Amino acid sequence: MKYYLQLALATAWSLTAFGSVHRRGNSSGCDRACLESLLSDYLIALTSHDASLLPTTPDVKYAENDVLLPLGTGEWKVASSLGKYRHIISDPVSRQVAAITTLQENGKPVIYIVRLATNPEGEITEIQTHITRDSGGAALYENMTTPEPAWLETIPPEYRIPRAKLIAQTDKYYTGMERNNPKGNYSFFDPDCNRLEDGLQTTNQRTGDPYGHSNDTSFASLGCEAQFQTGFLGFVTKIRDRRYDVVDEERQAVLAFTTFDHNGTVRELPSVNGTSSPIPPYFDVPRTLAAAEAFRLRGEKLWRIEMTLTEVPYGARSPFVEAENFSGAGTNLTVATSCGRTCLEGVVDKVLASMLHNDTTNLPLARGVRYSENGQFIAIGDGLWETLDSFAIPDTDIYAARFADPETGTVAYWGSTLEETTLGVLALRIKVDRGQITEIEANSVRAEFTGPRGGTQTLMRPPLPVEWNGTSLGRLDAVFKQNSSENGTSISPALLNAYFDGLEHHSSAAVPFAASCSRRDNGLRLNVTCAAQMDGHGTTSNGLLSQTSAVRNRRILIADERKGVVLAVAMVDYSTTSANGTLPANQTVPSSYMVQQLIKVENWSILRVESMIKWMPFGYASVWSGT
Repeated sequence: MKYYLQLALATAWSLTAFGSVHRRGNSSGCDRACLESLLSDYLIALTSHDASLLPTTPDVKYAENDVLLPLGTGEWKVASSLGKYRHIISDPVSRQVAAITTLQENGKPVIYIVRLATNPEGEITEIQTHITRDSGGAALYENMTTPEPAWLETIPPEYRIPRAKLIAQTDKYYTGMERNNPKGNYSFFDPDCNRLEDGLQTTNQRTGDPYGHSNDTSFASLGCEAQFQTGFLGFVTKIRDRRYDVVDEERQAVLAFTTFDHNGTVRELPSVNGTSSPIPPYFDVPRTLAAAEAFRLRGEKLWRIEMTLTEVPYGARSPFVEAENFSGAGTNLTVATSCGRTCLEGVVDKVLASMLHNDTTNLPLARGVRYSENGQFIAIGDGLWETLDSFAIPDTDIYAARFADPETGTVAYWGSTLEETTLGVLALRIKVDRGQITEIEANSVRAEFTGPRGGTQTLMRPPLPVEWNGTSLGRLDAVFKQNSSENGTSISPALLNAYFDGLEHHSSAAVPFAASCSRRDNGLRLNVTCAAQMDGHGTTSNGLLSQTSAVRNRRILIADERKGVVLAVAMVDYSTTSANGTLPANQTVPSSYMVQQLIKVENWSILRVESMIKWMPFGYASVWSGT
């Protein structure tokens, strides 16, 4: 009897398991219970560090903070345990499910947003994740434990609005926030609307705390509609790539993924009490924030909003949207078809002057000219063109230099910049072909500091081994401006590959460093030779963590053989897998570093290195790396 009972139970379990698989694969797709079970399986697989546990298609697309990665890397190496909070939104119609939840990342709490898309067979085709490393926000969510009950109610069919209307009403929120016209119609908000931002209620509050980076203590006391009527949010200059992938008609909820651009041109915030205040220093420079927001509607009104944000490089696009073509229209102007050193240096001076005044009409731009900032294609006239207030002038100021390579028609600039109160170091490459500019590449490392009103630090990034908070860089080493003693140095690609290989393997054995070689990283010079630093000696060798792994996207922007100088940029990965006892927990997160550097070569050996380092989301790659 016992045997037959066990057999019956086993058979029942098998049928249940088979039924679950069948439910994922039948023509009606995966229902709510199936989707929520799949999401739970995903989170278990994540914290088990085993992506093979998931039913994925061979070409599954996986992204973290808008960067495409191989599934199983990045957060899959460091997610140590699940948190208590889990807010799931399911959409059986589109076969998608998403969650706002919490994790421990090497023992440190983070907010984790995930969206799974499936095919009719129940296999995962897309995994989109945002990791918001806001430990305070994660703690607020943990204290909540569960979402507000309003999110979990099943709404009777007669009180529901259809899918298209849910999306249309939600989209009004973003249209209203973009440049935030105080005279707009914001009646789409429910009178009892409330909003959370990273777990913190930012409406109808009476705490007197300032809102965000501002010093306004009244804004958060207002309701949703009243906040929009102030125009306070107008520093959000564009909200793009709006996607409403997950629509839960049964619970009248929408999860949206969008991208917020702040182009740095808004200089004052209207205040709730009728005065205005200066924009905080954080917005001196162009910023982009990737947002994930859940909306619960009551009738046709937005009733509850749950927002999370994380910063990405300015102009970054979600890999789940179609790339935009930013090729320029060009002008009718030209320079000499055979543009020598003097001609090229004149071109870079013209480009810098045009950026300063945001006026391209006097530039010899080719049709289809492309412009990028920090690895992202954006429109000429956007970004630094709108915020640059001054730049160091070569041959006049102490921290500036030009470099030219007439053979390839390339010219470059390295020098200090100022945007409002924020200092930076700009590495600029310009390509000239047949008398016109075809490419402009700008890489800018800006000073970052913590302080009042949030300072200027990239939102929620881990600390850098060597921070640059805007202290004076002094004089650019004269060797970068002087001609080579050999009247022209042939700079071998093999030499530069040896240098990058040495960075990757933490070994100077095959790198031709001069005995007197020295380097500065983010303005810091150690009393240790270049070779010794590459071998791991010194407190912050090469300005990086000693556990960095790959050095990829290695690109030579220019090789000026007359001066014996190379301007290069590379991405350096720090793919930590576990907490390191020698580092604080907030530093043991997967990261990438954009390292732009001047390398002086003399007698076929590396004599000086000047590098500036910027944190980037893990796995980030320049758009030029594939060209």
